[in-house]
Amino acid sequence: MDRDIVNALHYLYQKGEVEWSTLAQKLWCGPDSAPTVGTYVKTKDSTLSLSDELMRFFKAVEDQLANLPKPDFVFGYPFSEPIREAGQRRPCFVAMPYGPTWFEAVKRSIVKAAVAAGFHAEVSIDMATPGPITDQIWQGIRRSDVVVADVTDSNPNVFYELGLAHALGKEVIVITQARDDVPFDLRTTRLIPYQRRELARLEGDLSNAFGAVAARYLHEGPEPRF
Repeated sequence: MDRDIVNALHYLYQKGEVEWSTLAQKLWCGPDSAPTVGTYVKTKDSTLSLSDELMRFFKAVEDQLANLPKPDFVFGYPFSEPIREAGQRRPCFVAMPYGPTWFEAVKRSIVKAAVAAGFHAEVSIDMATPGPITDQIWQGIRRSDVVVADVTDSNPNVFYELGLAHALGKEVIVITQARDDVPFDLRTTRLIPYQRRELARLEGDLSNAFGAVAARYLHEGPEPRF
């Protein structure tokens, strides 16, 4: 969908019924946009308007995006992703700094807790698919039911991935070795402090947190809270 079509849909949402010539003049719609926009609108003589169904859909999405999205955000999950069957592990995305010496040990604890709770934990450093890493991270977060973010040392990559998770309405579990690494905006999020020498305790706390993640399907975990 090109920018002309996006602009046209926005304009029709605001104005209702509009002459095509007016729309083209105001929004610089090129000749290729005329047939394309017809996919999304209804026409009457020389005027265009959004279909009633599309208008209701746009309004519903606008309501969802009036604040940070929740887990029921319509585009939070890929439409192309198969429906998960009973017994399949739920996807979890893990955002954490890769450089520190404690990375591997903490990663193992997160993965272990995830498996015990019926989740599959995916860490971006383990992604092997060719292509831009940011697109792979976006896809991994979008597939996930929950994101675990280790904000120890205030790593900028972790905060970037955490921002993407919030934009998609994902449930988030924040873990940290130091509460001072947690910015004000995140202090209302489920927070688990931990120590490197007490990773068994971290695993237990994570298991409890995973157990509280709202179900996406009826056969999974607690009922949705949204």
